Amino acid sequence: MNDLGFLGNFVVEGYLWQSLVALGVLAVAFVVQLCILCAHYGRIASYRNPAPSPEADKVGISVIVPLFEADFRFLDESLPVFLAQRHNPYEVVLVNVTGNEDFTEHIKLLKITNPRLSSTIMKVVPHCPISTKMALNVGIKAAKYDNLVFTLPTCTPRSERWADMFARGFVDHDVVLGYTSLLPFNGAGHRTIRVANLMLSARWIADAVKGHPWRGVLSNLGFTKKAYYDARGFNHLNLNAGEDDLFVPKIATKKNTSVVLGGPATMNRRVWPGWWKEERTRRAITYRHYPLRVRFAMGAELWTRALFFLSALAVALFLPSVAGYVALGLFVVREVVAMLIAARTARRLSDRAPLAVYPLYDFVAPAKEWARGVKQLFTPKKHKWNSKNT
Repeated sequence: MNDLGFLGNFVVEGYLWQSLVALGVLAVAFVVQLCILCAHYGRIASYRNPAPSPEADKVGISVIVPLFEADFRFLDESLPVFLAQRHNPYEVVLVNVTGNEDFTEHIKLLKITNPRLSSTIMKVVPHCPISTKMALNVGIKAAKYDNLVFTLPTCTPRSERWADMFARGFVDHDVVLGYTSLLPFNGAGHRTIRVANLMLSARWIADAVKGHPWRGVLSNLGFTKKAYYDARGFNHLNLNAGEDDLFVPKIATKKNTSVVLGGPATMNRRVWPGWWKEERTRRAITYRHYPLRVRFAMGAELWTRALFFLSALAVALFLPSVAGYVALGLFVVREVVAMLIAARTARRLSDRAPLAVYPLYDFVAPAKEWARGVKQLFTPKKHKWNSKNT
C-alpha cells in the first residue's frame, strides 16, 4: 500500500482496480445526481406562469367531471367551489354515469339555481362497462366552449382563481398542464405517499417547463377541442387508462403547451388507503407506452440514484477510513441538495407534503419502482386494466 503513495489512503492493497471502480462509480453517480437535481428539478422553482391579459378574460372554459359513483360529497363540498370560479365565460359539465336516480335528481335541482352547471347522462348497460375515455368523449361533445379542463369528483380547486389560471394558459396554446396535491389522509405510509406524489409529478412538470411535455394528470388537465379532434380522439382504446399520460404526448408540443403552477392553479385531491397502490399499478401499465426518451431519462435517474447509495455504502464499508469519510461527505452533500430542491419544488407547487420523510422516499423509491416493474412483467393480461376488466 505504501507504494501507492497518497492513493493508498483510498484503496485496499491488492484490490487496486476494484477500489478504483468503486470510487469511480461513486464520483460519476454523484455528479449525475447533482446535475439531475439542480438542472432538471431545480427549474420548477424559477418558472413563471403566463401573465394576465385581456385575451385571457375572453377565453371560454368548460370543466368536465366524469361521475362513476353517486358522490354526494362532491355535490355538497367540491362543486360549489367549481361554480364559484371568478372566470367568465365558464361552465361545469357533469357526465353522470352512476345510474343512481337520487343522485340524478339532486343534480337536476342544482341546475335550476346554477346556470353555469350542465350535465349529461350515460345510460348504464349491464355487461357493457363505460370507460373513462367514453365518458370524457361524451363530456367533450356536450361542452359549450372550445377550451376544456378535466378533473375528478375527488378534487377541489385551491382557489376561486383556478379557472383564471387555465384561461391564461389557453391564450395561444392548445394544452394546459396543472398540478394536483394530495390532501392528508389516514393509512400506512400516507406521509411518504404525499411526498412521492410531489416528486413523481415534478418529473414531468420539469420536462414540460423545459418545453418537452409528455404527461399530465386527469385531475388538472386542459386541452382544446381542436387538439382533441385533430388527434382523432383518445389513443390506446384497449386500455381503461392513459387518458392523460398517454394522450398528452399525442397532442402536446413545445409550442402548443403551457404550464400553470402555484396556489391558485393547484388542485387538491382527497384519496383513500389503497389508492396509491392502484394508481402506481395503473401507471406501471401505461409506462411501457411512454416515449423511449422518457423511459430512458426516468430509468437513468433511478439507476444513478441507486448506484450512488450502493457505491457510497460499499466505499464506507470496504475501503480505508479516509475513503469512507469522503463517501459520507458526498452522501451528506447530495441529501442536503435533494432536500433543498424538494422544499423549493413543494413551495412553488404550493404543496404541503411532509418533507421530513423525504429521505425515506429517496432511499426506497428505486427499489419500489423496479419491484413494481418486475411484478408487472409477470401479471396475467386479464389483470392489466384493459377495458374488459374494469
